[in-house]
Amino acid sequence: MNGKNKKMNSELQKKWFVYLSDHHEGPFNAVELNQKQKNGSVNDQSYVWTEGMTDWKPLFEVNELSHELKKLESVLIVSPAGERVPLKDDSSQVKKINPLTKFAIAVLVIIFAFFFTLAGLSRSSNEDIHASIRPTLNQIIDRAPMLSPLFHLIPNINDLKPETRKELEDSLSGSPDVNVKISLALSQTDPNRPSFYLATNLPDRTKFDVYLIGNSDTLLNRLQYHSQLIIATKRGIGKSEVLLSEDGQPLSKGEYQVWVTESQDQEDTLKDTLAKLQPNRPAGNLPALIPNSSKFVLTKTIFIGGAKDDNYLTRLKAFHEKIKQSSEKELVELRQYTDTLTLQYQTLTGEFDKILKAKKLTDAHKNNWANTTKQWIQINTQLEQTIQTWSKETLQNEFFYGVAYELVKGAYDSIKNLFTIENSFIEKQTDRAAFQIQHGKAMSESKQTLDQLRAKIELILNAPKSPNGLPKREGL
Repeated sequence: MNGKNKKMNSELQKKWFVYLSDHHEGPFNAVELNQKQKNGSVNDQSYVWTEGMTDWKPLFEVNELSHELKKLESVLIVSPAGERVPLKDDSSQVKKINPLTKFAIAVLVIIFAFFFTLAGLSRSSNEDIHASIRPTLNQIIDRAPMLSPLFHLIPNINDLKPETRKELEDSLSGSPDVNVKISLALSQTDPNRPSFYLATNLPDRTKFDVYLIGNSDTLLNRLQYHSQLIIATKRGIGKSEVLLSEDGQPLSKGEYQVWVTESQDQEDTLKDTLAKLQPNRPAGNLPALIPNSSKFVLTKTIFIGGAKDDNYLTRLKAFHEKIKQSSEKELVELRQYTDTLTLQYQTLTGEFDKILKAKKLTDAHKNNWANTTKQWIQINTQLEQTIQTWSKETLQNEFFYGVAYELVKGAYDSIKNLFTIENSFIEKQTDRAAFQIQHGKAMSESKQTLDQLRAKIELILNAPKSPNGLPKREGL
């Protein structure tokens, strides 16, 4: 008797949660779920969960619950005493069924078998099977939307959340002539090595450009990130390659903006078809990376790298404090570089202008130029050693004001070129007319790069702070 009571307690224990439409309900016991099966609100494909399960699963994959529900199919009620009351056998009262009714029943059985087979095939992970039945599934869903929960319009993919899977499936239905649909979902396989699924009702083999742009204020241990990749759809569905940073390491944890547009490189047969469809893009300006001519645009904000938990927020705050300190240090250093290069430009051009205006190069001129050259060489040696360590990747990822340091490098190169031209004229006494053209161009370039550097420093000094106290880099 104890064993029987234990089984009964298992059926009556409220421990099961079920995902209905866009939310979950529960907890329920097996008897209550059995009643929900009878009224049609729960079926074998409904996702369920209980304590001890690592993730939500379809009901038919949960052996414990599925077994309990099958036992309850032959039970009408459970008495307060815990006894099962079986359904009465009224077979003796069944009347004879006429041939027309038999035929109708047979037709219904065939129809149900057809839908049951389609529903089973739609849950296959075989892409070719899906490709063959998807047109039929779309037609059924278009005509009878209430049947959509029975079918999966994409292959059985285990690394998608139920709600994102539904978004992808919704984008496969309907005609693009009426409404172009595009949806993007983040794979759940590895939060640190993300990839994307894309679904659309645009024609087969349509290619998409995907732009991933990091929100600088949210990235952990990184100042910025952006990348571009292509997803080619096969019968409406495509998956991207795994996204990594430039050095092959996982992406920084943080918030990213994803932009999806039709690729500029489409098959010729698709170009005319896509051109006839109505644009589908959000209002406002697109980021500079994206062509303004793009017709079909999807934008989505995602968080990459796992949970946005307290540990992440604590580390992000510490990183931002470090950025504030380093940005202040960089600004002091940039002003020093600017003042040094400006002074050297003025010294070189001023001393050389005296020589250029003189009718004859005297020993005094040569001595003055030698002293100026000595000073420049000392500064040049120091700058050369430092600037050589400024790679493009270093300036992007390790310097807050990397763009301004690029201008320092450009100003240095132009002044160095100016000195080389002037020193060559003094040492070799080259043709004055030809030299003046070359020298004028070099002086103009040096002045221009210095003006750009000074303007950038002024812009940095006047730039407002972001809400979290970080100096802004936009527009720099």
